[in-house]
Amino acid sequence: MTHVTLKAGGTWEGLYKVFNIASATFTDTVTKFIRLLSPKLYADQVQAQADRTQMRTAMTSGHAFSNFPCALYAVDVTFQQSFCPGGPIQENGKYYSGKHHLYGLKVEVSVNTHGFAINCSDHAKGATHDVSMFKDNKPFHLGRMIKLPGDESLQDNGPISDKYPDQWAILADKGYQGMANYLRCIHPKKGKNLTRAELVNNDKISSDRVLVENYFGRLNMLWRVTADKFRWSEALYDDVFRLCVALTNYNISINPLRDQNGDWYRQSQHNLIQLGPAIKEKRRLQQAKYRAKKKRRLETSIEDLGGEDDANEDSLIQYSQEF
Repeated sequence: MTHVTLKAGGTWEGLYKVFNIASATFTDTVTKFIRLLSPKLYADQVQAQADRTQMRTAMTSGHAFSNFPCALYAVDVTFQQSFCPGGPIQENGKYYSGKHHLYGLKVEVSVNTHGFAINCSDHAKGATHDVSMFKDNKPFHLGRMIKLPGDESLQDNGPISDKYPDQWAILADKGYQGMANYLRCIHPKKGKNLTRAELVNNDKISSDRVLVENYFGRLNMLWRVTADKFRWSEALYDDVFRLCVALTNYNISINPLRDQNGDWYRQSQHNLIQLGPAIKEKRRLQQAKYRAKKKRRLETSIEDLGGEDDANEDSLIQYSQEF
């Protein structure tokens, strides 16, 4: 049941009807299994991969990044649409993503050069900046970037190696501006007046970092619960996401990542970004239609009472308030 639940996603109501089981029984059973399996499989499939992620292994096996062989892994944040929480705007506004124009949750995932996830952060609210999530997850990054004994014999001519001689680099996207001041983080430069050399360097970073997008694509292709709108309790989100990440790592061990996974993810993100404005426009049209119908209804009421034909909107509003 748990496997089907992760595959199908959706609401609890739609899922328990598939198995013809009482709602409370089904929800409690699946929730208990998720909470039981998630930490165990995460340790076996994700944390174990993190322990095996070493620069010497990447270089000797031919799996180092092609443009930045000094980078140990790549990192990025994924956004998932979720419920619109109740309460005051000061609270539910923290879940609203200005980029997607949707309410949702975000998770930072790190992927090594072999295509396996080696870390999955706690989820954050949709309005949280990528840099803030990176800083909150700084203990993990510091622990993994440190060069191991014997790594000094490995070649390292990568960017900012002089500033961080004891660290291997990590690759990130444009949302991580300024992180190079804290860690050895390589990210594209932002701006309208970039030089040709800077544009070429940005392309090289994106070319290596695409591995993370390929991973997100495989994750969302396998598990609809991470790709569709998340409709369950926020308290269960970390366990659900980490369980899916662990199972995805196992899948990749049998079937390595493909470029098509990244293409699928980028298309799904494009559709998600378009969804937000579409919802806002639909709401605007509904409100305009409601106001027009209300105005016609008030005008008809005044005419029935013998009012003037040219009654302005203020008088209509005053009339409606009296009733």
